[in-house]
Amino acid sequence: MPKSTFYNLNSEKREKIEKALKNEFSKHTFEKASISNIIEEAKIPRGSFYQYFEDKEDALRHIINNFLKEEKEELTKLLIKNDGDIFLTTVDLYMYFVDKNYNETEMRLFQNIINKLKNENVNIFKSIKTQNLQNLTHKDNQHSYINTNLLNIEDAHDIEYMMRILTCILRAEVIDVLHGRISKENRKRRIDKAN
Repeated sequence: MPKSTFYNLNSEKREKIEKALKNEFSKHTFEKASISNIIEEAKIPRGSFYQYFEDKEDALRHIINNFLKEEKEELTKLLIKNDGDIFLTTVDLYMYFVDKNYNETEMRLFQNIINKLKNENVNIFKSIKTQNLQNLTHKDNQHSYINTNLLNIEDAHDIEYMMRILTCILRAEVIDVLHGRISKENRKRRIDKAN
């Protein structure tokens, strides 16, 4: 996570740095992303980058955390809307991502993050995802996010396993649409038929 000096910046400067991070991580894989490009676009000295982040991985972790926070907020809303039914929620979450109007940079960033979460073996991703899944199995504001009565499960590990499977399917399907392998309309028709 970013250091406290990053959070102490005014919002305009923080947003400028986050924009530079998003641009760089949307153009390049983690390995090829350059701190030099980030600091040049953000117009900050190299030393300032290290006052805000431990390293490039820490900066990427911040961007991924923001992405997962948005995903979790939408997932939570949809679970409440669907009375904890994770299958209906997965379909709705898929539609949310497919219907979201990403600009080109956001779309490439989304694809890079999804691919990173799916394919890369960087330690930060497992811990972030596991923490987010565990939070959904608890009650908050009198809502039980996942209705376990609809599932044939034995314990919380089963929920986590099921959510991992559904998340993998969801992300693969979203990537297919974003890469143009299948049209949004065709995918929606198939989902409507299944429902």
